[in-house]
Amino acid sequence: MIVQFIKKQLLMMIRNPQVLLILIGMPLILITILGFALGSVMNGEDVSVKAKVAIIEHGDNAQELKDFEKKLETSTLPPEAREAVSQSARRLMPVELLKSEVLKRPELKKYISVDEVEPGDLAKTKEDDSYSAIIEIPEGFTLQSLSSMFLEGEQTPQLKLYRNEGKELTSNLVEDLLVSFQKQYSLSAVIGRSSETALSTDTMDTGVKGTVSNVEDREPLTSVTYFAVGMSVMFVLYIASNMGSFAYQEKEDHVFDRMILANVPVWKYFVSILVTTVILAILQLGILFGVCAIIFDVTWPDIGSFLLVTTALSLAVGSIGALLTSLNYRANSETFSNFFSTVAVTVFAFVGGSFGEMFSSDFIQKVGVLTPNGAGMAAYFKLFQSYPLSSVYSEMLTLLIFTLIILTAAALLFPKRGGMAK
Repeated sequence: MIVQFIKKQLLMMIRNPQVLLILIGMPLILITILGFALGSVMNGEDVSVKAKVAIIEHGDNAQELKDFEKKLETSTLPPEAREAVSQSARRLMPVELLKSEVLKRPELKKYISVDEVEPGDLAKTKEDDSYSAIIEIPEGFTLQSLSSMFLEGEQTPQLKLYRNEGKELTSNLVEDLLVSFQKQYSLSAVIGRSSETALSTDTMDTGVKGTVSNVEDREPLTSVTYFAVGMSVMFVLYIASNMGSFAYQEKEDHVFDRMILANVPVWKYFVSILVTTVILAILQLGILFGVCAIIFDVTWPDIGSFLLVTTALSLAVGSIGALLTSLNYRANSETFSNFFSTVAVTVFAFVGGSFGEMFSSDFIQKVGVLTPNGAGMAAYFKLFQSYPLSSVYSEMLTLLIFTLIILTAAALLFPKRGGMAK
């Protein structure tokens, strides 16, 4: 019986050319227009990367330099070597080099903004989610660094890096910069210990190798890819509203009443609505991404992971379709389906990021990943950039929890008898 219901509902959808045009034709048109028209807006076809970094210093660089010079005076180096080392130490102040030659380099200003924070504000800064990373410089770091470089100091200076796990790409960027700086500075330390001649900043190549767009060697997202995903996860939501409307039409045609009179369990009809919506959502996403793969070369490195995310997203859409059916039956009108298709979908699309992250704030982006389309977008983007399936567990969990909550509400609201629901 459930199979018969599913077959009938699928035929109703397929035989409606107007609905097919909206669900398939419209997103493809928007992908083409937005993908090419906004390519330049999206920073040369790449999703923008902007790291906000906080630097917290516990020591006094000037005082620590004086302390180093006092240690230098008591060292076994000859007087002429001491003067040369002193001059080199002034040019190789580690904290100053880290700021001026790495984090605040003119060519990196487009990607990194640096805030110098007071030590007492460390706890407050950790709670500020706008920062991609926090660099904490302990007291004595400059003294230990210079001693290690020129006087064979026993203590190894260490920085503390606090990464924001919610900003994986930008926090990785900061970590890569620090690792590069540490390697170059360590090389200078070896040179300093093996030579009594003065060092200059020319011996330390503080330039960062590579390009920012290739952090972790991930495939950059083009504007066409972005909107292919954004429009697909947006228009898949219309499947739910259309199924809610079709189901209500069956109620108006007394199909539901005849089913009750025939003593057919209502749960079978409810399940058929859910399964049909899920199947249609999978078909729609498959067609849209298939066309995009052929026309725009938007392909997926791991088809298996792509299918799992698509199934999870389709289950979420199916639960919405079931809920809209229940609400329409309870209200005895198509009000809820109409509201969802005209208002709710637009709000979900904006909050979820379908029209581009440049149009939303950090707060909206945080809320957006809790929506089915927002979670689906985040998962699709990671898979497109060759992240493993384990990296999208949080998005998958969001979709499954959303499905369970909405489906439970739909089951509780679905009427158990025909006629006007009271």
